[in-house]
Amino acid sequence: MNKNNIFSAVVLAKNDEKIIGRCIEKLKQITDDIIIILDDRSADNTEVIAIESGARVFKKAWEGYSINKNFGIQQAINDWILCPDSDEILDDKLIESINTLKPEQDTAYEMNIMTYLGDYAVKHCGWFPDWNIRLFNKNTMQWNNSGVHEKLTSENQVKRKRLQGLIHHYSFTDEAHMQSKYEYYAKLRAEEWISKRVKPPFIKRLVGPEFRFFRTYILKAGILDGKPGWTIAKNEYILKKKELFYWREILQNIK
Repeated sequence: MNKNNIFSAVVLAKNDEKIIGRCIEKLKQITDDIIIILDDRSADNTEVIAIESGARVFKKAWEGYSINKNFGIQQAINDWILCPDSDEILDDKLIESINTLKPEQDTAYEMNIMTYLGDYAVKHCGWFPDWNIRLFNKNTMQWNNSGVHEKLTSENQVKRKRLQGLIHHYSFTDEAHMQSKYEYYAKLRAEEWISKRVKPPFIKRLVGPEFRFFRTYILKAGILDGKPGWTIAKNEYILKKKELFYWREILQNIK
C-alpha cells in the first residue's frame, strides 16, 4: 500500500502500553511522521513501545485535551493532521481511503467510529454510527479550549466530507474500566462548569440523569445491544449524576 506522505499523525497517550503499538502500526501505513504526546504522569511502557514502533514522543504535563493536542500539532512536519485517540485502530479500508485522498484545504474529513465495550462492538445506544473529524488542515482548524469534549474550530467555513472505512475504538475493556473513565470525565465536566461559571439548566439538574438513561436505552435502542446496552445506559445515568454531584461539591468548597 502506497503512502500519501502529506499527513502527520498526532496522538495523545497515557498508560496505553496494551494498544499503542497497534495504533502506531496502522498509522505507519499512512505516514512516517507520527507524534505521540505522552502525559508525563504515564507510568507504564507506553513511551518505550511508541519509540520502538517508530513514533516521535514528547512527554508533556497534562493541560487538557485541547492544549495538548494543539501542542502536538505544532510538532507536526506536515499541514494535514490525522488525529485518532490512542485506543483507536484504523481498518484497512479507511487506510486506503486516506492514502488515495487528495485533500482540499477548506475541508475536514470525518471517519466513522465503532466503539467497543470489551469485545462487543456497540451498534446502538447512540454510539454508532459515530462520524467525527479525524483529519484536517492545521492552517484551517485548531482545537478549542474545552476541558472535556474538545472540538475543532475554524475562523472560516469548513466543509465536511466522509471517508469510507472504520475506526475501531477500544474505549472500555470492561465495566470497571468504563466506571473509572466516567468518574474522571464527571470531575472534568464539573470543573469546566465552575471555571466557565456555567450553571447546569434546571431541567438537567432535575431529571438529566434519568433522561440520559431513557435516551440511551430506549430512544437510541440500547436495549437491542443486550447486556452491554444495559451496562452503558446504567453507567451513563451514573455519569450524569456524578457530574452534578461534583459540581455541587466544588461550589460548596469555594463558598
